[in-house]
Amino acid sequence: MLSIFLNIMLLPLEGKVILDLTRMLPGPYCSMILADLGASVIRIEDPRYPYGQPPPFYQKGRYRESAFNSILNRNKKAITLNLKKEKAREIFYQIVKEADVVLDTFRPKVTNKLKIDYKTLASINPSIICCSLTGYGQYGPYEQIAGHDLNYVGICGILDLNKKPKSFGNESQNRKPINPGVQVADIGGGLVSAIGILGAIIERENNPERRGQYIDISMTDCVFSFMPLVAAYHFSKDLNDGVKTQNPLHGDFPFYNVYKTKDKKFLSLGIVEVKFWRELCKGLGREDLLLKQFAQGEERVELFRELETEFLKKDQKEWLSIFEGLDACVMPINSFAEACQDPQIKAREMVVKMNHHKFGEIQNIGSPLKYSRTPLEIKTSAPKLGQHTKEILINLGYSEEIIRSFRKKGII
Repeated sequence: MLSIFLNIMLLPLEGKVILDLTRMLPGPYCSMILADLGASVIRIEDPRYPYGQPPPFYQKGRYRESAFNSILNRNKKAITLNLKKEKAREIFYQIVKEADVVLDTFRPKVTNKLKIDYKTLASINPSIICCSLTGYGQYGPYEQIAGHDLNYVGICGILDLNKKPKSFGNESQNRKPINPGVQVADIGGGLVSAIGILGAIIERENNPERRGQYIDISMTDCVFSFMPLVAAYHFSKDLNDGVKTQNPLHGDFPFYNVYKTKDKKFLSLGIVEVKFWRELCKGLGREDLLLKQFAQGEERVELFRELETEFLKKDQKEWLSIFEGLDACVMPINSFAEACQDPQIKAREMVVKMNHHKFGEIQNIGSPLKYSRTPLEIKTSAPKLGQHTKEILINLGYSEEIIRSFRKKGII
């Protein structure tokens, strides 16, 4: 019955139907990945939701669309349903009968109030997989507390790591955490949800009853799990016979840090191995620093100053030219605009162009998944609010007259 949603091309998730009840960034990012993989993603939208079209916008005359949505909702279809109305829930239940996954980002227990919780949906379709992506998960003392990305990375310990480097020699300096430039918990939650859904689909195909299951994803859990190196240093501190160790990747060491160049741009040094440090010293013409990579105390402070002085002698491009033939892990720090023009980003086709019915050619972010036999692509632009409502309802067997009555009653 939902054959109109199936892709012609044999992609990994072809034939799988995902019902996306999510908003903002985390959930739509998850369903974007699934849609790119070939799943038929149907957005179940509420036109009364005030943040459904977040800025910035593509605009032409009076017509405008969210550029944010154009990225996240590509390759999807959209229907508007007022799930607070019983008839709208009946329509939703019909779609659930032939769906594989229901994804939501409601606060815990909201799905129970709407009568679209896992227990209810599994009674309609035992094979259904439900994934709830929330800030703190379905249980725990923070379960019902509102939050956003900054709260989650703050709680889990990541924000505490994201600070300006200590002033040379001032180990006790109180350093204020810096807001991350990317929503790590939102994106991380979306990624982990996609992994969880894929795993649940595989498990369902392997179990004889083909029963689905419920997936509870907490964004705080996700970002907490992103710190195995930090955890290793913390968990081992009481079991290492009093040997004091320090994580070298937090910005407190000269070999893994950021340096300003003469033209006020920046370079990243991602050096850990000794072999790369040797190449750095060669490029700088400072063989006298070869044995000082892991210097401590005042010697480390002096090494910081030496490297800062050296990198201020040349422009960023000059340094990149010098290190081009050296294996030294020295790379530029780009703005997003510069990243779009970076030869590596361009070679990997991470910025793609597509035609929009109203704005002509627009840009989008390419998929990082590079399959050799079934390459992924953006086939359709993001749908307008409820764009496919009539199409989906007709496919479910409703007449145009009934659909008109649904609109009058505020069901759709």
